[in-house]
Amino acid sequence: MAEFFAMHHIVTRVLLNKNTYVGTVNQSPYFAGIIAGSMLWVGYCWITRLMQQTQSSAINLAFAIIFGLCLYNFFRAITLDPGLCPRPAHDGELKAIIEDLASEGRLNGQTFCIQCMARKPLRSKHCRVCDRCVSRSDHHCPWVWNCVGANNHRQFLLFVSTLVIDIVLFDYLVYQYFSSIPSPDSVHCLALLCEPALKDAFLLCVSLWSALQLTWTSVLLVTQYWQVTRQLTTFEVSNLGRFGFMGGRGTLAAGSGGAGVQMGHRHHHGAHQQNGDTDSEAEGGAHKQTHKHTFCGTLTAPGTCAAFLLNLLGLDRFTRGRAARGLTSHARNPFDFGAVRNCRDFWSMGKELGVEYGQVYDVPLEGFDEAKKRKEAERGDLEHDHEGPGSSRSKSLLGKLSMRMGMGSGRRGYEPLNQV
Repeated sequence: MAEFFAMHHIVTRVLLNKNTYVGTVNQSPYFAGIIAGSMLWVGYCWITRLMQQTQSSAINLAFAIIFGLCLYNFFRAITLDPGLCPRPAHDGELKAIIEDLASEGRLNGQTFCIQCMARKPLRSKHCRVCDRCVSRSDHHCPWVWNCVGANNHRQFLLFVSTLVIDIVLFDYLVYQYFSSIPSPDSVHCLALLCEPALKDAFLLCVSLWSALQLTWTSVLLVTQYWQVTRQLTTFEVSNLGRFGFMGGRGTLAAGSGGAGVQMGHRHHHGAHQQNGDTDSEAEGGAHKQTHKHTFCGTLTAPGTCAAFLLNLLGLDRFTRGRAARGLTSHARNPFDFGAVRNCRDFWSMGKELGVEYGQVYDVPLEGFDEAKKRKEAERGDLEHDHEGPGSSRSKSLLGKLSMRMGMGSGRRGYEPLNQV
């Protein structure tokens, strides 16, 4: 641990000449290099030691397969486009978008990105590191040197899942390896650490380092799967109590259809708004706030050692702001259709709800299910028109092929309500 922090200090403060241990370092592949280097040494130890000395063929085979999947998904999470939101093709399109939003009173930072000069889809976020808006943005992960969004979230989750399993298998094989080697004659210190160190000090260091990575990866894995079942992202969870993003304060369910108020879209004022008046004023700074300093708040204050560890573990987003307060809100998330359907929507990249997260700008008034049925019915009518009585079979197949390649596709995403 001392060597790691010494290396971290040298790289961040000396080589990169940064003022902090984190922050701007996230723009470099430094943390991704730590993961890649750790996997390299784990693979080296398995090939040169564990594969030859351990007798568990099934465990070794499972480790090799999962290790390969882990490397593949790690590479894919880095290289895949996270789901960059489209920008206007020309100034005329940009002018039309601004005029449309301004005429409806919806031109604000939650519907329009001034950095990208483009309209922001629902559940998107502008990443300051990547300098682009990412659809269904989860978070910017320095460990994969990329944003985690709609297009690469599955690869990121598979990478973390295989990483956790592989660490467990590796530590088990290390235990078998040390158990198979005879103990030295004389041990003058604690046998739990001295015996393995005398047998193979390098393998012991690699195994302890991998076991250390198991702490934050396990927490991250459980958190990610919980968010998937709740149809939430890390960004949404950390900001629920801040501005009512996706199911927090300020989101008003509109009947059973699930059309909710979010991100500045038009709504009907009711009793729920009165409950949010005080919080809205507090967010805008209209009146004085009473700060309650707690022991936990002091420990997690910026610049402290606990804050640094929370940042490395990815837990700081749940402790800062009003994330915990937002999680207690009972407002309905219009994208939430139960754990099973939420998982289907995640692994199908929006096909379960029939949306393209890079192009969904409003929650349909009738709800996602009815809107999906309407889209499929319209697509069926178009296919029927292509298959007229006088058309040949080849023309019908050509029409279906063109439909799947983009004409009238049900995955175009929902247009704004004023255009439906």
